[in-house]
Amino acid sequence: MTMLLSILLMLAQDPATMIAEAKASDTRGMVILRGGKTVAEYEPNRKGHVQSVSKVMLSLAAGCLHTDGKLPNLDVTLGEVLPQLKGDVKEKVTLRQLMSHVSGVAHSKNEKGQNSEEFKRLKDTRLYAMGRTLETEPGKKWYYNNTGMILTVMMIEAIAGQPLPRYLERRLFEPMGIRPEGWMKDGAGNAYGYLGLSIGAGDLAKLGQLVLDEGKWQGKQLIAADYMRLSTRQAAFPEANVEQGLVWMFQRGAPGKSEPMLIQHSGDGGSWLIVFPELGVVAARVRVAQTKDPLNFPQMVFQQMSKKN
Repeated sequence: MTMLLSILLMLAQDPATMIAEAKASDTRGMVILRGGKTVAEYEPNRKGHVQSVSKVMLSLAAGCLHTDGKLPNLDVTLGEVLPQLKGDVKEKVTLRQLMSHVSGVAHSKNEKGQNSEEFKRLKDTRLYAMGRTLETEPGKKWYYNNTGMILTVMMIEAIAGQPLPRYLERRLFEPMGIRPEGWMKDGAGNAYGYLGLSIGAGDLAKLGQLVLDEGKWQGKQLIAADYMRLSTRQAAFPEANVEQGLVWMFQRGAPGKSEPMLIQHSGDGGSWLIVFPELGVVAARVRVAQTKDPLNFPQMVFQQMSKKN
């Protein structure tokens, strides 16, 4: 995109409309960037729990480990990393499978697709995850799986040699000037990881820009570009889900387009982190209201940011 076209597109946007939509839908904070520049923002520093948007931190943490040579092989198994699972039915499940939601590990949902009452009452989520059996053959079937994400956290922490929040703070958040409020923890004192991060929309947008720029932040390659492309733009198990990256989800572009239309993860209640690669746009939203979300946030952002004079 030429500089002139970029300027014209920015002039065509209506920040006031996007801010009004955010306010009217109980949004706690919102930031829209194009080309790394702020187009619209509303309460960017107001923090809130972003629910499942927290999951993308696991992919970013794995990317940091990969970049630093501590995780050269994403097909490392549970049994190789966690001694307590050696000999377990899950021991050959790989990190790549866990991060792609194709691990086959029995998930926490009931027949209505809701977290089971047993899961909601857990004191130690990790003990629960370690005790789950295989429901399907690993690598064959996709289903959104919080249990698999808990096992992912355990593998990342074992490889990093420290708790997930501390590792992310030192390795990624501090270099980027990101200051989250913290993580929710279970009764055993473990960060949930699959949810529970409290962060502002401004800091979320920084992470979206990191994705857009394939791991580069202010001229420094914080995460290897090959990992960023793999995790956000390629399906590890296309026979199971053609639009599932490593935790991140993406929507393929039109035929002949090399970039996906969007890369995203959402959280229950209406939090979003979205990257539109071809538009050069990042959109972050924090929403913690328990009421039904009246705003189709991805559609609103796409429509506004696609406008031309």
